[in-house]
Amino acid sequence: MKKITLLICTIALTGAAAFTAVSCRTVKDIPEDLTAPQLLQRGQSCLDNADYKSAEVYYLTTIDRYGDDTNTYIEAKYELAHLYMKRKKYEKARTALDEILDIYNNAPSGSLPAAYKKLAQIEMAKIPD
Repeated sequence: MKKITLLICTIALTGAAAFTAVSCRTVKDIPEDLTAPQLLQRGQSCLDNADYKSAEVYYLTTIDRYGDDTNTYIEAKYELAHLYMKRKKYEKARTALDEILDIYNNAPSGSLPAAYKKLAQIEMAKIPD
């Protein structure tokens, strides 16, 4: 019985992983009802599977749909910058990180989560001269 349960769990996990990989590679029409966290999670799943083009689509869609919310905008923009760093597209990364840091520099102190400012500074320091 334990072997059957283990086999079923293995098949289920393999299927879930395959679904994630396939769903990233076939980004065409993104459902309109996905929330910002769902879009960001799908982008992260694609990034984890080295499907950078689809990850970029999800992050840009997050900005397009939910970019009016500054916190969501910053998170999606940071994820884009991180993606660009991974792909060694340093100028695109620098542009995104500069924008994030500008938002922080112009926002009232404490009005935005400090984590993304720190993460943006860390990523910026990694960009070669």
